[in-house]
Amino acid sequence: MKIGIYAGTIPPPVFINNLINGLADKGDIVFIYGKVIEKKYKYSNSGIIPRKFPTTQIGIFLYSIYALSRLIIMQPQLYLTIVKMLRRDSTNWIQFFKRSCRVLPPFLDNLDIFHIQWAKMLVQYPEFIEKLKCAVVLSLRGAHINYSPLADKQLAQGYKKYFPMVAGFHAVSDAIAREAEKYAAESSKITVIRPAVNRELLNYVSSKKTNGPKKILQIISVGRCHWKKGYTFALDALAILNKEEFQFHYTIIASGRDSENLRYQIYDLGLSECVSFINGLPHDEVMKKLSASDLFLLPSLEEGISNAVLEAMALGIPAISTDCGGMKEVIHDKNNGYIIPLREPVMMAKKIKEFISMNESERKYISENAKQIILEKYLLSKQINEMVNLYQNLLKYN
Repeated sequence: MKIGIYAGTIPPPVFINNLINGLADKGDIVFIYGKVIEKKYKYSNSGIIPRKFPTTQIGIFLYSIYALSRLIIMQPQLYLTIVKMLRRDSTNWIQFFKRSCRVLPPFLDNLDIFHIQWAKMLVQYPEFIEKLKCAVVLSLRGAHINYSPLADKQLAQGYKKYFPMVAGFHAVSDAIAREAEKYAAESSKITVIRPAVNRELLNYVSSKKTNGPKKILQIISVGRCHWKKGYTFALDALAILNKEEFQFHYTIIASGRDSENLRYQIYDLGLSECVSFINGLPHDEVMKKLSASDLFLLPSLEEGISNAVLEAMALGIPAISTDCGGMKEVIHDKNNGYIIPLREPVMMAKKIKEFISMNESERKYISENAKQIILEKYLLSKQINEMVNLYQNLLKYN
């Protein structure tokens, strides 16, 4: 199969990159579309073909002319229609050329499957759903489904207009699938394929170290700087523990620009000595930090299914998660982790104290169950096979 992955960035987030590499390893040709955010990054598999969006004005202009010229030769009947659509959604010629660079590449690659990774892109670039001849697959992920259309009524209307035209949906959880149905996604077209991790994580060598005679509990959260991640509630919970003189260190690894409020809250609550904020790390460095931790904390207000939690569970790190999105589909309370209500720092602090009081055998029970559910349901090889089946079924129908 020739599969197009519209990710928006090259490289994309780890969970999308895992999909791309897995498909290529199975022998499919995978085109990835996006702007370059890491110039030195290269794919080792020759079956992965990056289609990099130009970013300079001259690059945008030259590529647009090239792509339009190819389109008029390859699909002359489509050319005028696409140009009209591009002009319709562009306020000036500069925007027209920018849109051309982002819209035209998939039309030139003769794809079998075109997989859009972010729901907003379907509305942003309607040319894909209206004019591409191949089957279009849309991923349904957390924020794009759970709250973005609630905050943006125009986006919600766009979903209701274009979702019925999608050939097939990939939902990361049952909860996300149900939410997408509110915007006219047909349940019969939705396939739930949950996030997954590499099997190697189950055998990852931990780098845990003791901190002197009395070990300090190492707590960690991994995500991005965004209000939906709920770090402010986690800090309120840890302020309670700090006042009660519990020994812990909390590490937040969160990439993004919106970190000023977190840094201030850490200072304001007097947590500077026991909380570290790291504004993003490479994935392998995150795994090292994660493996050295005792407890993973997911204080989110919204998720599909957290990849970071899955990675923690694969490493045998017990996780406390809020009851958000599809997290109850992964974590069974007091069996392979812990579930707490949303926006409840007092309850969060109580659950952490319960974990502190547990003996080694009780913690081991949680860790082993966590690794077992990853082995049974959340391995990357299983996810890749399910995705290939989805594509193949759509090809038959299309």
